[in-house]
Amino acid sequence: MSPRSHKLVVLTGVVAVISAGISVAAEHNLAAGKPYLCTTQLRPGWTGLVDGQNDSDQPPACFATDNSPQFPKEVIIDLGGVYQLTKIAVYNSLNGNTRHITVWISLDAKDFAQLRDYYFPPNRIQPLIHSFSSHPRPARYIKITMHDTWAGGEGGDNCLYLREVEVYGDQNPESTTTDTWESMMALSRWQPPLVRPHCVDLFRRYCLEQQTDIVVGVLGDRFAVSAGSSSDVHEPTWVDLFIERLKQRGAYQTVRVLTDNGVKLGNLPALRETLNDLQSVDLLIIAYGTEASLSDTPTLEFRRQLQQLVELVQEELTVLTIVVTPAPFAHRPELAGLARVQGKDSWRLARAAEQVAALTDCAVVRTASVLAHSEHGVADLYQDNLSLSEMGHLALARALENLLW
Repeated sequence: MSPRSHKLVVLTGVVAVISAGISVAAEHNLAAGKPYLCTTQLRPGWTGLVDGQNDSDQPPACFATDNSPQFPKEVIIDLGGVYQLTKIAVYNSLNGNTRHITVWISLDAKDFAQLRDYYFPPNRIQPLIHSFSSHPRPARYIKITMHDTWAGGEGGDNCLYLREVEVYGDQNPESTTTDTWESMMALSRWQPPLVRPHCVDLFRRYCLEQQTDIVVGVLGDRFAVSAGSSSDVHEPTWVDLFIERLKQRGAYQTVRVLTDNGVKLGNLPALRETLNDLQSVDLLIIAYGTEASLSDTPTLEFRRQLQQLVELVQEELTVLTIVVTPAPFAHRPELAGLARVQGKDSWRLARAAEQVAALTDCAVVRTASVLAHSEHGVADLYQDNLSLSEMGHLALARALENLLW
């Protein structure tokens, strides 16, 4: 073989290797940037399940669950439409732990069909690249069940890590939905409505069970307004209904402190002054996100402001803090008030509020999940596209009660 021919063969081989290395990246990843949820909380900041980066073990590009011992842990991704799928890639992480996974697909987020069972090796990267191009499968939802752990990894034995989940197939969906509320509910049904850290058990034991007087404080935006504090609201809200249910539980004196019409989330000096009036509070409910969603506040800015507030509360007060996430906007033409929420989304800020709660060990009421687990539909749960109905308020009040008991 001549030197020139040999050089040609080498170059051809290099091109083949490079082409093989970028073949996945050259395709269109249907999962990139799509909404997902996890059935357990995440490690704060470790959210990069579908961010398009499959080569990082660091946050926020890498995904990680919390260290809770409950298994299995599951993540569900909504592709936003039904696609003919041909390949799913799941990348494990050098941070360790994730061992046995199962990949499922579904059209409706209710009935899932198993696609693949797989065991990651310990201490090395070996992604699952499951290709089925000869037999495409229609699906909208991808579920990854993480059954167990190798233990000994970053963050604790029960933290589970994934660098990325990628989904490939026909770029043109067979069907999509414009009903964003139903889409969010389909995901939220898989998530527990309540996050109950150990501090809730202590509060129940040393405060509720002692039948002492309970002082309740509420910090929030319009979502936390009570009927008694606003002339345009006539029906009791979840704040009013929760306090009434609290009174029925025992001989408690309850006091509401509402700051929704005064102090804004980012106004730390004013919030610090407000906290001086909350020194006697035993239970503090924080419910921000609705106003920030309507004003298109950037997610990182909202999360920073909320974390500043919660950390300030923990410095200044000795209270049980509960974070109530904003209700999803309904986006239904048959409901009044559509123009006020057109193009707006509270889902991203609800997730940001959860991340802050996980970082600061606060209890959480996931409003979307509370509504998703109700047997009622959107017409029963909402007064308009922005506001809950009496039935929706009652569902949220009961969830708060269930959190404490």
